[in-house]
Amino acid sequence: MNTPYQFMYVSVLSPDASPACIADIMRVARVKNMALDITGLLVFDGWRFCQYLEGPEANVIELAHTISRDPRHQNFSVLHQGPLTGPRHYRGWSLGYALSADETALPELEKQLGPRAIDLLQTLLPRLDLDPAS
Repeated sequence: MNTPYQFMYVSVLSPDASPACIADIMRVARVKNMALDITGLLVFDGWRFCQYLEGPEANVIELAHTISRDPRHQNFSVLHQGPLTGPRHYRGWSLGYALSADETALPELEKQLGPRAIDLLQTLLPRLDLDPAS
């Protein structure tokens, strides 16, 4: 299955995890995503995560399943998944990282489902401290 696919979820930092774990998450994910031809963005506000992934369907689904079991976060909730129509949103980023200082942004995003969630994420980008390094 090489159909382009997209997946987006939100979760919260586990009480047993430190926000410092983000550096390790990013380091490992960027290497793994590059090998799997997955691109995307991870947004963190100090408490909540929102991640958007895009790439070959089987790879994205397998990675999303692995992420859902990561003990560094909990309350994993899928906002959208399905075929990617059109070009990738984050072409060239094995995993971009954005820090949100706006405590209302991710809770608002969490209320959206389907393509509306992806559209809202796109509108949030200018308000985020973005590090697109791959």
